[in-house]
Amino acid sequence: MEYNFERDIKFMVGDKALRRSVKEINNLGARRVLLICDEMSDRVGQLKDMLRQFNKEVNIVDKVKHIGDIATVEDCEKSLRAYKAGECDSIIVLGKKSAVAVAKAVKIMLKDDISIISNYRNFTVNNISSVRVPLIVVPTNLSSGVEASNFVRIYDVEHNDIFEFNTSFAQTNLIVIDPLMTDTMPPKSIATSGLHALAMAVLSLTSDSDTNPLGEVYAVTAIKLLTENLKKCVLQNKVKSFRFRVLFASILAGYSYWQTPKDILSELADRMSDRYRANYGNIFLILFPHYIAMRKWNADFDPDNLINLLGDNGYLVFKNSTANRDVIVDSVKNYYKRLKNYVDYVDNLQDLGIKREDFVDIASSVISMHTDESEEYKFSFIMELLEKAFLSFEENENAVKEETHSGPTIVKGNVEEETSKEAADGQ
Repeated sequence: MEYNFERDIKFMVGDKALRRSVKEINNLGARRVLLICDEMSDRVGQLKDMLRQFNKEVNIVDKVKHIGDIATVEDCEKSLRAYKAGECDSIIVLGKKSAVAVAKAVKIMLKDDISIISNYRNFTVNNISSVRVPLIVVPTNLSSGVEASNFVRIYDVEHNDIFEFNTSFAQTNLIVIDPLMTDTMPPKSIATSGLHALAMAVLSLTSDSDTNPLGEVYAVTAIKLLTENLKKCVLQNKVKSFRFRVLFASILAGYSYWQTPKDILSELADRMSDRYRANYGNIFLILFPHYIAMRKWNADFDPDNLINLLGDNGYLVFKNSTANRDVIVDSVKNYYKRLKNYVDYVDNLQDLGIKREDFVDIASSVISMHTDESEEYKFSFIMELLEKAFLSFEENENAVKEETHSGPTIVKGNVEEETSKEAADGQ
């Protein structure tokens, strides 16, 4: 199936999407293509699989295949040199966040006719350009959702600096989501990827900022895909169809989330990821359940649509006389907790090597960038969030007494029975 969406981004999705994309790639005017690929996608054979589907009908004149876990200045400048040397007119990216960031940075540098990215220390991206560089992205199941965003983050390792861009000139033109690109992953990696996608989708829906209607549709679709497929994917990670749906959910959730301004959660995840070289998605998903319980947001959801939103499959938690906001908060916590029955994913900051004694410095660095009076950018809020995220779910439950609620709590489904059944199915 194919989806055409606004903002000039086209999605091609489903079996043989790569093969069908050849015609679309040619229609974009891609005659001399630079291919950018991360190390992992090359090593596990996804690059070879993609090239077989292209069957030499896409003219790839050069390849940059050794992009690591982060997008560096060196990667960007090396890729730009390859683009110019090959007289390329377009870029295809295979792989994860770092490879996508490098490709987007190359587009920006070409637009401004700049060959050294450090020049961006002195001026911002020019808003006017006649340069057109078609960008085609083929995500893998290592996706973080940035494929459909205009956000770019590049690391200057030598000078310990970071370049950030958020410009329409970093836009992707075509995203090809093919089950062939979903390689088998460990259950823990699948769980963290899926929970990161869930966090992005829920945050986009509960944002105080105006989100475009299409983004809301994407977010709801992502949540439904996750509630229907994430546990199955964790328990039966060799089944390609489950992995494909989790990948698709990550892309949709990422598109929805990155259409809204960055929030305190993404800023904290950025700071800690930079400081400790820890995985951004892992930090994000650890902070998320504590964040939504603490923040003040006005989510105006229709109660009749809650089951459609979160899925009637054991995740919804209803408490008598509670607001729709509490249903979302409690259901997300239940989602996280239930997944712990299937896989021991990382659920606290200390297991990522993040140090408690650095919290003051981390909080201060975020606050220093903001002059508004928002509650989320107050020192006490950030410190409380970090303290909660430092402990595991079990440690938090032992440290804080359960709140008492009037009336019984109804949890749809039975955790123990479901766990036994799904574990048996996964055998």
